[in-house]
Amino acid sequence: MKRRLVLPALLSVVVSAMSHADVALDTVTTTAGDEQETRPATQKLLKVPGAGNDPLRALEALPGVVFGNGREAAPAVRGSSPDDNAYYLDFLPVGYLFHNDGSSIINDALVEGFQLYPAAFGPEFNGATGAVITAESRSPYFDEQQTIVDLSLLRAGVLFDIPVNEQNAAFLSARMSLFQFYLENIIDDEDFEFTTVPEFYDYQGAWEYRPDATSALRFQVVGARDKAGLDFDEDSDFVQQDPALSGGLEAEQYFNSQGVVYETIFDSGISMVAGLSQLEESFEFSIGQGNFIDAKSNRYGFRSQFSYPISLTHELEFGAEFAQQNISYKGRFSAPPCDEFASDCRLVSATEELRGSGDFPIRTTQLNLADIWQINPDWQLTSGALASYNEFTGNTYLEPRLKNRLTVSEPLVWTLGYGRYHALSGNPGQYTPEFGNRELDETRSTHYVTGLEYQLKDGLTLTTEVYYKDIRDIVVSRAPQSEYPTLTLNEYNNLPRYTNEGSGEAWGVEALLNADFSERWYGWVSVTLSRTERENDITGERFRYSYDKPVVINTVGNYQLNDDWTLGFKWRFESGQLVTPLEGVEEDETTPGLFNPIYGAPFSERLPSYHRLDVRADRSYDFTRWSMDLYVEVINLYARQNVIGYQYLNADYSEREDVNDLPPIASVGVRLIF
Repeated sequence: MKRRLVLPALLSVVVSAMSHADVALDTVTTTAGDEQETRPATQKLLKVPGAGNDPLRALEALPGVVFGNGREAAPAVRGSSPDDNAYYLDFLPVGYLFHNDGSSIINDALVEGFQLYPAAFGPEFNGATGAVITAESRSPYFDEQQTIVDLSLLRAGVLFDIPVNEQNAAFLSARMSLFQFYLENIIDDEDFEFTTVPEFYDYQGAWEYRPDATSALRFQVVGARDKAGLDFDEDSDFVQQDPALSGGLEAEQYFNSQGVVYETIFDSGISMVAGLSQLEESFEFSIGQGNFIDAKSNRYGFRSQFSYPISLTHELEFGAEFAQQNISYKGRFSAPPCDEFASDCRLVSATEELRGSGDFPIRTTQLNLADIWQINPDWQLTSGALASYNEFTGNTYLEPRLKNRLTVSEPLVWTLGYGRYHALSGNPGQYTPEFGNRELDETRSTHYVTGLEYQLKDGLTLTTEVYYKDIRDIVVSRAPQSEYPTLTLNEYNNLPRYTNEGSGEAWGVEALLNADFSERWYGWVSVTLSRTERENDITGERFRYSYDKPVVINTVGNYQLNDDWTLGFKWRFESGQLVTPLEGVEEDETTPGLFNPIYGAPFSERLPSYHRLDVRADRSYDFTRWSMDLYVEVINLYARQNVIGYQYLNADYSEREDVNDLPPIASVGVRLIF
């Protein structure tokens, strides 16, 4: 059950208010196989300015990654939706990776590495049609007890490393947000008040046992909770435009996961990683008068991956994954079916009231195989396939995957990638009998990637890639009733609320110049030129996707002045967000005082270009028995008023004002290490 973007949508009201206030608030590697050395290293991306020591948020500094209109929590990669991604933490699947403020759930002091697979990833991954993001935590310290206290204006956390003996060690991390304690004091909005001030919590723990030098048994737990709530004033623009919002809204979600992972190398040379996990997820949402959804999921799974060296130049990788996800739900909703393309999703435009409860299992089985062949010193070919079966949909897939890496000359490498993928919608509401369509199939995609890596000189590498994604069977909602003039209301309501009648394409070219000349300074420049389109086969509309940003430029630099001080900057430019323009309104025929918006073509208007400069300074202090790291960041240093949307005022939408991204923000953080 992937995270839905309900909490970020709720918080958009908050950010809109904050954008008009004068406030001051508070690595990641990419890889497509063996080309990891051409990308910025993990420890460098951890200190990207503007990320607030958050490793996953630093993904935005990499080519092909965008974060929607600045408020959405999860990344969209190379033209795919954030819901099309799959996430793994320490080999096992995880609930959601981003809190309601966009920060990740992982303590950066535990990060050992991140990998972003933007396209054409291998057969060991399933359940994603967009990208795969994996995160690895470091092992507990076996020889040193340590306590780390993190504190900033946005969050606080503590981490304990507990060595037990030479074979056993553990760590435990816990963090919480802090803005719930002062947010109400800096937001004064007549349209709403908080019933639950946005807040989040997360924890992560592990116990590792090493019986010998080639084996490790790890017990791990991880979880997170996010919640927020608003109550709208009866005279607010929100309620005047959609009277069904009266009563406000509340949202809370959490997940808890427990797992055990065993790694070993057998005498035969075969290496193995295998894990058992239990993932509990819950989502509770209420809006207006009497509308609520309460969904829970428990996923039990086994995942394994083996590597068998046939010879010095030939290796087989294979694995299996089995999972059963039990979903239970109950709810009552009076709202139109909506998808990410719909313009008018007001509750008041509902044509039926839905009620229901139930539970059902989703069982999946996957087998993967990859043949890694070093044909000669210059040419590596990896071919493989994923075989999978989903008992819920009744579909079986056999999907080929291919990677090619050829050294054309000493400084020049040519890469090639291909793969076919599928994933069931991450929103169970779309395929429950009462609220959606039980007959939905998985969305499918095909990826094509080719590129060149050129080492210009020692410490300076240029990487370019061209990609194309073909996406089929995207879930779209039933069109508005006006699209079916010959149907009665009963006939219209009996149409499937969701169908697999969407499709899309994404293509682009990326260039990354990575400079890493010394330990004192490093940086990179990335440029992405792309285009992303979607088509709704129900309405016949073909349009640019909301995440389509034809030009994205990142420039990152970091310089170590001395043993104590480090300075850095990040400048980002991207094409403006696409929005669906409002072309007019008409008074409702049955409800006096209610005006219905008339929208133009989907995503046919582009906002002004977005750009900002973030800077950062780090200072280290060493004392006799403890040390301290202090960082200061300024986001949007030159106070660019970036427009990230429009807000329409009054019942008749007669006024429009810009919604701007946050003004210059000064953030201070400190880490104490004992």
